[in-house]
Amino acid sequence: MAIAPLGNNINNYSILSEGRASGRAVGAAASAAKTDFFPEQCQTCANRKYQDRSNDLSVSFQTPTHISPSQSMASVVSHEYEHVTNNRAKAEQEDMTAHSTVTLSYAVCPECGRMYVSGGKTTTVYTPKQPSGSLNEEGQGSIINMFA
Repeated sequence: MAIAPLGNNINNYSILSEGRASGRAVGAAASAAKTDFFPEQCQTCANRKYQDRSNDLSVSFQTPTHISPSQSMASVVSHEYEHVTNNRAKAEQEDMTAHSTVTLSYAVCPECGRMYVSGGKTTTVYTPKQPSGSLNEEGQGSIINMFA
């Protein structure tokens, strides 16, 4: 079952026997009755472009690139994974370990109400590599050491 888009357009949807949705507009900004969960792309979504703001020139989106709302999540996740991979390689060269966190930002189109991924951010912390088997004499850390 499809989920109706969120945003300023508030609609009540019901599924018809043919599998299409009929909509009754409730919000003031909503257009006349909607007949599809995923209408044609609005002008705002058609003009939206993505561009990388990092100093990493080896990743995608170096120039403004259009991505449809339905493809925004896959494209942004893939782009951020490029950063993670590059950071991991950089850490290996410097004999360190990279710990990366990826955060995705979401937004709702003000014109059509579609939810899309509006961007992403990769944060990486580099730490020195720990030699394997680096335990002290008492064997601390070999299982779990907990203190109350």
